[in-house]
Amino acid sequence: MKTFLRRNLIYLVGGLLVINIVLLFFSLFAFPQKVVTTENLKIIFLDVGQGDAILLKTAEGQNVLVDGGPDKSIIYKLDQYIPFYQRNIDLMILTHPDPDHLNGLIEVLKRYQVRSFIFNGVDDESVDYQQFLKKIDELGIKKEIVWQGKKINLIDGYLDFLFPGQSLAGQNLKDDNEGSLIFKLVFGGKKILFVGDATQKVENQLLKEGIDLSADILKVGHHGSKSSTGTNFLGKVKPIYAVISVGKDNKYGHPNLRVLKNLEDIQVQVLRTDQLSDIIFEIDGTDLIKK
Repeated sequence: MKTFLRRNLIYLVGGLLVINIVLLFFSLFAFPQKVVTTENLKIIFLDVGQGDAILLKTAEGQNVLVDGGPDKSIIYKLDQYIPFYQRNIDLMILTHPDPDHLNGLIEVLKRYQVRSFIFNGVDDESVDYQQFLKKIDELGIKKEIVWQGKKINLIDGYLDFLFPGQSLAGQNLKDDNEGSLIFKLVFGGKKILFVGDATQKVENQLLKEGIDLSADILKVGHHGSKSSTGTNFLGKVKPIYAVISVGKDNKYGHPNLRVLKNLEDIQVQVLRTDQLSDIIFEIDGTDLIKK
């Protein structure tokens, strides 16, 4: 009798297990699943000292890195925001080949899998820049030169390139700052303007062309140098926030007092990496949130 009961119990448990497996299968595969996505984006202005580095992170796991700062400190910063098991940079952008934007990207290539790379294509003679481009090719990373009119789609948003006005491929500029990529991130109805180290000469060129420069966040040009961020330019951007990537007690005296006065005059909220360290924003739906 005990054997009979034990056998029936085993059959019952086994039957219930099979039924649960079948139900699980149908719930996962037989019926369409409603995929819920959260439209949000994090914009992280990384404190890398006297240099620029910005990380864009989508809710779906896309990582876009804009410039890399002057040294390997970028690696320690990225470790805080990208899990160790996800060593991927979907898109790397170099605005121009000055060391305080380039050198950190050289370190990133050693430790991360970079899927694509865009730049302005100038022919700078610096050894570090030439070796960097060689490494990009050796790793088989997709490389593209971009200029005004180029748009790159992200999930739920896009990057719109405003400058330079034409290809700079192979050109050797006297001032690399005047070839800085300028682009706007448009996401959830919000706009962030990245200007690299663009000078007032470039700003005035954009104004002359009548390009829409309006933005909720302005990445202030050239770390707040007096050579950038003119009043007419700011009058067209009309940002809510102005972010200055700058090193503490730097030898250049950045940010310049005139630039700070220009920003004060338009009543923009100024945020500085030398004072706040990493500066983080999140676009959640259509809301822009300072974290």
